[in-house]
Amino acid sequence: MDVSNAFLHGNLQEEVYMQYPPGFETNKQNHVLKLNKTLYGLKQAPKAWNKKIDNFLKSLEFIPCQRNKCLYCFISDSKTITYILLYVEDLILAGSDLNVLNKTKTALKHKFNMKDLGDLHCFLGIKIQRGSEGMTLSQTTYIEKLLQRFGMQHCSPSKTPIEVKPPDRDVTLPTIINDKPYRELIGCFMHLMLATRPDICYAVAYHSRFQSDANETDWKSLKRILKYLQGTKDHVLIYPKDCTTAISAFADTDWGNSVDRKSTSGFVVKIFGATVTWGSRKQRVTALSSTEAEFVALATASCEVMWLKTLLDEMKIDSQIPNIYEDNQLCIRSVSVWNSKRLKYIDIKYNFIRDLEHSKSVNLLYVSSEDQIADIMTKSLSIEKFCKFKYLLCILSL
Repeated sequence: MDVSNAFLHGNLQEEVYMQYPPGFETNKQNHVLKLNKTLYGLKQAPKAWNKKIDNFLKSLEFIPCQRNKCLYCFISDSKTITYILLYVEDLILAGSDLNVLNKTKTALKHKFNMKDLGDLHCFLGIKIQRGSEGMTLSQTTYIEKLLQRFGMQHCSPSKTPIEVKPPDRDVTLPTIINDKPYRELIGCFMHLMLATRPDICYAVAYHSRFQSDANETDWKSLKRILKYLQGTKDHVLIYPKDCTTAISAFADTDWGNSVDRKSTSGFVVKIFGATVTWGSRKQRVTALSSTEAEFVALATASCEVMWLKTLLDEMKIDSQIPNIYEDNQLCIRSVSVWNSKRLKYIDIKYNFIRDLEHSKSVNLLYVSSEDQIADIMTKSLSIEKFCKFKYLLCILSL
């Protein structure tokens, strides 16, 4: 559902005045108008609208989730659950009780001028298709517009978003940050990467490190992601039908591969067989061994896992104890050894994984490096390995 002129519904808490708009004739000179409602362009408008819709949904007995304030849950007398996902003025309603859904729609339409767009087919530029085998998410149209925007619609496709061995950066080259839309392109990739394309996550994270001093070589390397998207714009992220309720997370790291010897952490989290969250980030500490780097990556993944587990609990979705897969056996053993000299200097916040493992809140399991999906989040890979892990992420061409 879509709210028409959403920002005009907000109530102003401050005194705001405006001049008479052009075309409005009045004999009262030196007079201004006092606003009672927000207008588009006011810095208060987004917050005022959110407060308005939030209070109304609460009046319908929808409860916002603490782990995601944009997600609201309602439990009916018959114990059925209805969800509302809010993004500014766009709402997604989901539930098993059709009567509750219709009543909620009626209440929303009575309060606000809303458009009922029917079954969910597109949301925030993400195309959603449902079938007997599951659901797919794709952004083909967005990619085509992106290629045209940066003049790459006729480029030759690349099989990977980043070279297997990126050349060492020449820091003596002049920066092009004011001449080329480097940051603009990074921002465009971010929307795509966060929504449906985890396969470009590492490439985008890697190039994001050079936003303050990018040179011509960096710009050329960044455009390789566009070439990769040219050949994979029809790819979709598949959410298969799966009864597995356990959260499965994969954590990995590329030890000391950066110029400053800091490692890169990567994680992939799945639930019901679908890839739902992922990340690639440079570690803040300098690890003295691969075990230490893996330990930090485990802590990062465990935070994501517990956030998702708590969110599912708030949504009243039963789930099993999460499984976190790690390919470093020494790291797995070190988690259960509290007096390990190898990890004694690691910051206390990274010991979060030890508390979770000790309390049996998570299962820490070994996976071979050949099946470690998170490897695609930590480094550039050969074409064969990249395609294998992309398949395991459930990114396929239809």
